Amino acid sequence: MIGARVISMSRLLKSCLKITGLFLLLCFSQSVQAQVQDESTPGFDFSSPDTTLVDTGYTEDAPKEKGKVDPLLKPYERITLYVDSATNLITYYGIIEQEESGSDSLYLRAKRWASTVLGKEVKIEVDKRNQKITYIGSIPAYAYVNKYSKRPIGKFEFKITFLIKEGRYKYQITNLVHETVKPAEGGKSTRNYFEYYYTCTTKVRENDIILRNADKDINYMIDGIIAALREPVIVDEDDW
Repeated sequence: MIGARVISMSRLLKSCLKITGLFLLLCFSQSVQAQVQDESTPGFDFSSPDTTLVDTGYTEDAPKEKGKVDPLLKPYERITLYVDSATNLITYYGIIEQEESGSDSLYLRAKRWASTVLGKEVKIEVDKRNQKITYIGSIPAYAYVNKYSKRPIGKFEFKITFLIKEGRYKYQITNLVHETVKPAEGGKSTRNYFEYYYTCTTKVRENDIILRNADKDINYMIDGIIAALREPVIVDEDDW
């Protein structure tokens, strides 16, 4: 009876050893498989980097550009304006050759343009002897939401000077200031020189957008000046 029990215990022990061996073999097999990558997975070839996980900024069909920078990482580019080296002021100027026009005609046309565009409240400095007129006026300031929509943001004040000679004239626009709309809850509007917007290191995009909108309106005004001072075409009544 005792011998039968010993044989049973021996068989049970052998069975346990077999099960333990199979379990250890299975664990070892899974460990080896975990360390070996499938050829279909990204980055199987350890000799080259895994390009599927890196956004390089181009597709395989497009040429690879060396040193290409992600647009999102590029610094914001401000508008470039002309700054006079003598005054350190942002300046718009131009010399218009108009050989068919006399100085008196150009002088009167410049005054007429100012009264029409800048209004009656404009401040004037006149040097008739040197054919020089200086106006301190303003135009409405707008923020352009899109191509068809804009909203008022105050006014752009400036000094514009006309230097007139026979057959030509020069315009110069300086001392540019943005005066904001008065707050609805009361208080005073603020005044900022364009040079402040141009060099300020805070609110860079916001200030730059104001300058871009102003640049658009000022250049539109300059086109109006050139058109207003242009000599009209006289049509000969006999030439028909």
